[in-house]
Amino acid sequence: MPARRTRQRNTALVRATLPGYATIAPWARVWWLLLETGWAAPQVIAHRTQRMLRSGAFAAPADRDEFRRMFDEKAEAWSESTLRMSAEIGRQWFAFAGAMMQPWWLAPGGAASAARWHSAWCGATRRWMRSAPHIARIGLAPVHRRASANARRLARSSE
Repeated sequence: MPARRTRQRNTALVRATLPGYATIAPWARVWWLLLETGWAAPQVIAHRTQRMLRSGAFAAPADRDEFRRMFDEKAEAWSESTLRMSAEIGRQWFAFAGAMMQPWWLAPGGAASAARWHSAWCGATRRWMRSAPHIARIGLAPVHRRASANARRLARSSE
């Protein structure tokens, strides 16, 4: 009986496709911000809804100020988040485009310059792909900051 041939698997390919720490770690801070925001926002909503129901049709000046503040904070958080994310996306895009526009055929060194250009191109692509968690964190930070501050402030005022 002939010996069975064992087929060797390409484990490097399998390891490269599994999500590991390197792919999860950048998103950990974003997940933490989402968790904290998801905890603080319902508290703020419950407190403000209760305040609206208590105030009735003719709210006191303090209640009207709180309701106005609610609207202003949401608009400020949205505009700050949008501005920061747009600026970061533009910065990342220009860095990526700058790396793409470097012509390898004009650089001295022949084949070595082509290899350097390819390496720079791959590095720029990796930086572009890895910028997503950073951009998400930048966009979520103003919302998280305001929701957490409101939850602390409203918790103090209700005691």
